Amino acid sequence: MQKAVKEIATPTVAYLVSIILVVWFLILQSTSVPLDWIGLSGQVDLSFLGLPLLTLLVLRFAALLVDNMLVGEIMEPLSEGLETLSIAGALYFLADWSAIPVWGKPITAFLLYSSILSMIQKIVSIRLREINHLFEPIAMSIYILLVGYLGSQTWLSLYPALESTIQANLYLSVLQPVLRAGLAEPVNNIIIVASALTSVMALTGLGANNPNSYLRYLSKTVGERLSTVALINFSALYYLLFIRHYLFDLSGINPQFLMVGEWVLICGAFYLGYRNLKDYAEKSLVQHDITGTWSKHMQQVDISTDPKLEHLSILVEQFVDYGQRDELITHLTLLLYESDMPTSQITQIISLVTNYQDTKPPRIGFPWQIENNRKFNQQKRKQVVNTVLASIRLD
Repeated sequence: MQKAVKEIATPTVAYLVSIILVVWFLILQSTSVPLDWIGLSGQVDLSFLGLPLLTLLVLRFAALLVDNMLVGEIMEPLSEGLETLSIAGALYFLADWSAIPVWGKPITAFLLYSSILSMIQKIVSIRLREINHLFEPIAMSIYILLVGYLGSQTWLSLYPALESTIQANLYLSVLQPVLRAGLAEPVNNIIIVASALTSVMALTGLGANNPNSYLRYLSKTVGERLSTVALINFSALYYLLFIRHYLFDLSGINPQFLMVGEWVLICGAFYLGYRNLKDYAEKSLVQHDITGTWSKHMQQVDISTDPKLEHLSILVEQFVDYGQRDELITHLTLLLYESDMPTSQITQIISLVTNYQDTKPPRIGFPWQIENNRKFNQQKRKQVVNTVLASIRLD
């Protein structure tokens, strides 16, 4: 504790002094800076930096205290969330400056509110994961729906100001055909539909510890790439419902070229899907059989007339079925020592069993979930046994 206090003493003084200076010079009174030194006449009032800098410093200081003074599973996402909020909050208040376009405020508001939701979701997920891992994808699904709603409302607030800016700016006149074709206004509906679809796909995380390998693969593939999945859903829906009609009927582009491009995209998507599935089969499914199947090893043990190996077979069955490993570790260690195996190799083999940990059942769960957890742990134990038995050669 004393070491942690010493480490943050200097940053604490720096933050406190900075906060006091910001409050005194930029909030309680007006501070102006002349522009003569850059060759311009007039001066700039720096009061618009008061709230942004104060928000940035206060939340950064809070993140520093949380990271160094508190301990717990939720401290890391809380600290990271405060750091993100410091930037999002500073941008939110900075958008009130008259020099910032009107459409900047909705964007910064979305960043701020989505950052708050993200921090809450991460903290809640950690707590829910301890109770039942099924609650985590459900919380993620709700979070995606809320962010989608925020995105939709942001676009509704942003679109009128953006439309006025495009119409008033000659440099942005190239975007006016997009507005006239009606491609920009329905974006909020696409955001809602894409968010709902992504929210449903996030529920594939329910199969995280399922004994079915394909469900685990789907859960891992979708769950780890939800941001990419959301972007793909939005792009696909937007193209199919609006952009495709515009390109084929209004853009003047040869439809044959567009159809060829669509087929290339479809073929590329199928190729990537096939390659990913093939890689999964090679690394996950085939890997289970590299050391031989469980039945093969059991046959090799059962046909032996050596009493030690017969006893080993019984201990292996008890470990696979019930997770009992203490006697297995003792018996296997003695057996390996008697076979004159090097100590380093024995340690490496035994560590595979000693370091193995079952996936804990949920504190609150359903009967089918408990059964799936039991089967999943049996599969994991079989894989450990396969690896151990393939690593030793008993004469």
